[in-house]
Amino acid sequence: MEAVGQENQYVGQYVFPIYPSMVENGRYPKFKKDGGRLLDAAGGSQANGFTKRNDTGTYNETERKFEWDSFQTEEYGLEERVDDTVARRMENYFDAEMITGKMVMNELMLDYEIECAAQLLNTSNVESNSFCSTVWSTVASSDCPADINAAIETMTLRGEAPTDMVLSLKLWNFMRRSTKLQTYLFGTLNTNVGGSMMTTEAVAQAFGLNNVWIARKSYAARKRGVSTLSLTPVWGETYVALGKFGEGDFMNGGFGRTIIWDADSPGGLFTSESYRAEARRGNILRVRSNRVLKRISPAAAHLINVNATS
Repeated sequence: MEAVGQENQYVGQYVFPIYPSMVENGRYPKFKKDGGRLLDAAGGSQANGFTKRNDTGTYNETERKFEWDSFQTEEYGLEERVDDTVARRMENYFDAEMITGKMVMNELMLDYEIECAAQLLNTSNVESNSFCSTVWSTVASSDCPADINAAIETMTLRGEAPTDMVLSLKLWNFMRRSTKLQTYLFGTLNTNVGGSMMTTEAVAQAFGLNNVWIARKSYAARKRGVSTLSLTPVWGETYVALGKFGEGDFMNGGFGRTIIWDADSPGGLFTSESYRAEARRGNILRVRSNRVLKRISPAAAHLINVNATS
């Protein structure tokens, strides 16, 4: 069997953590920087005495506003029939139902991964984006540290210090070969004698991040029935994403959530089921998901275009 282990290449759930909901649609209050005065100094100035208690014993009063946002989950799913004859014919080699269920699950996981990448790697969905100083494929002169630090500064200034980085395997390979990044991490002397092994842990530590996620998944960009196999990276080869990917309650912030209608799809992102199709002498295996990807805070992500300088 080919393409074994591809289920270990998905990163979508780290970008949009799972949030179980007891309802399929709803609304929730949302504080934003402007109306919520989340970055405002009290009284409009850093040192104007607004927070000092008045001579009369009273305190000045501040106020803020919130907005309402909403969500609506939708159902996704696939079915595949395992014919009785095929199952018996293959039983000496493999469990037909188990293998089929796993492959159907992989198709659903891939569909979800593509959706996650499309939501994050879109400049219309994030509050800020930037271009690199030198394209990253030019590994001898690209300045990955400067590009990343500039993005971190941009996010931090608006109160959204990033915790994670997401990039495709190809961009990671450009990044780890960058001479300036090697020097930034290990020093000039070390680089001159051959450098050290670049790891995601080392990069994360150098930039004050929790994780560097290498998005390795690819997909065949072809219609059904077309024999030519053309593979495309799910997470593209243009953007490196920095983000704060919060979990749990929406008040915890973060770029987004995968909201699951838990009453309909209990147990996580995907629900596996089966039923008998006696008229066709087979068992139908179904994998489904009732979900929506919800962007909670567009300010909690920044995209660096590493293939263009302007």
